[in-house]
Amino acid sequence: MRIRLSLTLLFILALFAGNAFAQTSKIASGSTKFNVKFILGTCNGTFDAPRGEAIFNEKNPESASFDIKIAANTFKTNNNSRDKDLKSDKYFWVEKYPDIHFKSTKVEKKDGKYQATGTLTMRDVSKTVTLPFEAKKNADGSYLLTSTFEVNRLDYKIGEKDWKLKDVVTVNLQATIK
Repeated sequence: MRIRLSLTLLFILALFAGNAFAQTSKIASGSTKFNVKFILGTCNGTFDAPRGEAIFNEKNPESASFDIKIAANTFKTNNNSRDKDLKSDKYFWVEKYPDIHFKSTKVEKKDGKYQATGTLTMRDVSKTVTLPFEAKKNADGSYLLTSTFEVNRLDYKIGEKDWKLKDVVTVNLQATIK
């Protein structure tokens, strides 16, 4: 009987200890910026901050996970006509596909840098990608996560091949998780 009680207590302590080191955090703030070259220069734009959940501990990155969404209809390029066009079915088709979504399947640290592998979904296309990121622990215990990566818009049916617009878009994502 005593052994059973001890094992039960040990199990409960292990459960609580595991939860203390792998807490799910919400994205508290952030930004999403992008740029793409076109015939007249570079189009710079923003989306609203990412939202979602993250589990991250720099001492155990393999236990990390991310489930992040960005509202596709929130982009701004400082050109109302272009923004309206980008929301159409020709590009993001925001009525039918309201979110850009990344869900990790593996997080690791390689050569001193972090990377998250997972599924990136835009419109009705999902592809496995590996996104590099940096993590900085803030004084309040939160983390600032930043990632800069490139994505080929044509891979996700965002527009068509066009000599006036480059295919590759550079994305800069920042999120503070608490």
